[in-house]
Amino acid sequence: MTQGPRYVPGSPTLPPPQRIMPTPPWQVGSARWDFRLPLIMGVLNATPDSFSDGGEFLEVEAALAHGRQLATDGADLIDLGGASSHPLAKPVSVQEELDRIGIVLERLLKELPVPLSIDTQKPEVAEHCMRMGAHLINDVSGLTDGAMARVAAKHNAPLVVMFNTLTVPKGAGPDLLPSMERFFEQRIAQADAAGVQRLILDPGYGFGKTLEENLTVLRGLSRLRRFARPILACTSRKGSLGRITGEANPKERLGATLATSLYAVCQGAHMVRVHDVKAFHQELRTWEALEAQTLL
Repeated sequence: MTQGPRYVPGSPTLPPPQRIMPTPPWQVGSARWDFRLPLIMGVLNATPDSFSDGGEFLEVEAALAHGRQLATDGADLIDLGGASSHPLAKPVSVQEELDRIGIVLERLLKELPVPLSIDTQKPEVAEHCMRMGAHLINDVSGLTDGAMARVAAKHNAPLVVMFNTLTVPKGAGPDLLPSMERFFEQRIAQADAAGVQRLILDPGYGFGKTLEENLTVLRGLSRLRRFARPILACTSRKGSLGRITGEANPKERLGATLATSLYAVCQGAHMVRVHDVKAFHQELRTWEALEAQTLL
């Protein structure tokens, strides 16, 4: 179903030297990630109120079809969420969130070869999904509930922790990047104490930040290399891209998404979370060919 690896065995080592690769490689489900090449995380929102595709994949069959398409288009993993993180979204209970994603998760685990990530801020949801067989936890709250780290440690699951200035103390102006680094120092210590073996750092583009602050964290992404952990970037369709381009429709921000996503890769991002997997797969493969100075 998938298009296969985005490189030919024996081709020059990629990407640029500034990307620090965690060692040893990670085994995630049936996938082996050595982070030599950026990974594509496809977005699957089984929600009625996500900012760009709310309601489109709320029905089980629609969600399943989209998950299959993401894998076909080249996603290395799929991020499944049942509760929108949009500030204006209506809060949902643990049970409602599980009702939205449970059957979808069960079916995709059987059908797809790619790892499945659970996008949730609730440790109870993460625990249930890990027991079902999910592979990774994406916590956009910034690990505000310490139980989330314990769930990840219990299941030896990779855990994404986000610098979300809606839920953690906000840095401002020139202090933003130092604040981000201090935040990750604290969260890494917290995760280590809980026994988390594999942590992924997300600078939280678009979460509680002004336009200039969003651009600042993207420009300063390379500062996170010192933590020697994978870096995840998600600029896909974000409102700040609309303010830059003047495009009000999130689905019409593909060009801006591709530009900022590739910029993040060049700054050292190991993973990029996108809605439009096929387009970014093509862009990334072309960029890889140019970097390798060979045709793939």
